[in-house]
Amino acid sequence: MKQERIGFIGLGLMGKEMARNIVRNGYPLSVMAYRNRSPLEVLSAEGAVEVVSAAEMAKTSDIVFICVKTSEQVSEIVTGTDGLMAGAHEGLIIVDCSTAHPESTERLAETVAEHGVTLVDAPLARTPREAREGRLNVMLGGDASTVTRITPVIESFAENIFHVGAVGSAHKLKLINNFLSLGAAALVSEAATMAAGMDVPQNKLLEICSQGGANSAMLAPVMEWVLQKECTKLQFSLGNAEKDMRYLAETLTEYRLTSDMLPPLCEFLKFARNDVGEESFVPQAYDSCMQRNGMGSDGNKH
Repeated sequence: MKQERIGFIGLGLMGKEMARNIVRNGYPLSVMAYRNRSPLEVLSAEGAVEVVSAAEMAKTSDIVFICVKTSEQVSEIVTGTDGLMAGAHEGLIIVDCSTAHPESTERLAETVAEHGVTLVDAPLARTPREAREGRLNVMLGGDASTVTRITPVIESFAENIFHVGAVGSAHKLKLINNFLSLGAAALVSEAATMAAGMDVPQNKLLEICSQGGANSAMLAPVMEWVLQKECTKLQFSLGNAEKDMRYLAETLTEYRLTSDMLPPLCEFLKFARNDVGEESFVPQAYDSCMQRNGMGSDGNKH
């Protein structure tokens, strides 16, 4: 059986590790530099081949993975000048691992299908650490035959793979997933701030809440920052978090759905992004909560 030729665009915290696992699993891999060449040099040492454009990558690949921040970037990579479609051949599969706007995903899939190209949405869950370990969770939106074909490649970097449904459905589920997780992280940040303001030991907050119904997958990562000023367990930027919830709000509007909880979460993330910076990680939203309550990192009122 012919071995799939793989291309990978977007060598950030997640993408670099995903691409590394693909090439380590023996797939021919082409990569291209965006802003930072250091990940490309690491992958080249592993056996990846550098190309100068997305168009060139499309010509020499059977499957191309994209892992970037926004839908706008995905669209530019696919349909822009020297983009994938400029070098696309019939049968090319594009796998979008970004957390993108579902409507944009569906529209882009229709556009490329007119040229015999298939687009699959494949957003990710878990962190760069799991990406490095080959243990990501991946949600897939696309037809069954395409999902079957790309699954062996995705197994290079994923522990769990879920076929959600038609194209666009995985991006919808990813946004809902992030709503639940980011909502929990916001609650933990505010709870830790309440504890500081009420002179309740924050280590006891973690100890007690981790043993009962208040526990969540977000409790330990946020409290790691609160108690230790370390952020090793949840390296997800506030800029991306705010963008994802904005995409979800826009998607709800398209479906004529309402939410009482999403608007305040969007506001929370916007405040945090403005206060501590869009490249700060989600647990660092705690610092924003403390600032807005007039407290420093020592818990004292200013």
